[in-house]
Amino acid sequence: MAGWESVLHHFSLYPVHLFALLFAVAWCKSTIVVSSVLPPASVMLLAGISVSVSVLHPLLTWSAVMLGAATGSVLNYHVGQLMGQTRYVTRLTERHAAIFLRVQNSLHKNSVMAIFSSRFLAVLRYLVPLAAGILRLHAGKVYLISLLSASLWAGIFVGAVTGFHAW
Repeated sequence: MAGWESVLHHFSLYPVHLFALLFAVAWCKSTIVVSSVLPPASVMLLAGISVSVSVLHPLLTWSAVMLGAATGSVLNYHVGQLMGQTRYVTRLTERHAAIFLRVQNSLHKNSVMAIFSSRFLAVLRYLVPLAAGILRLHAGKVYLISLLSASLWAGIFVGAVTGFHAW
């Protein structure tokens, strides 16, 4: 119990550290490499938000989580763009051209809904922006949809802890 009190005391003295921690956890939860090795990041995120209740205004907490999540999605998009230029992915798409074209057409037609809804599904949270990057979807569209879905996603997490009344 003394350890928990020291953590709370530290964050009450340094709320910027708590903001950075919330950002980092949301960012890690949204990136393909880091999220794969973390323990259940939802639990970590909820614990961080719980600590933030006494230190940060809920809008600041929401901002940290939203910015971390959106930045993670944008990073996955750009990693996908880089992956799409590799020989391995080029050979893979040539070998499975029919499947690749079907996925590409489907994602182009339904990109808004696919990117937005993927935020709320664990593995798809980072795979869909990665695929959007490989398929070279319009960056501005991916950024905007990622920001909107991250805003709602962060609001749900922060609201679940604060009870939506403190906003």
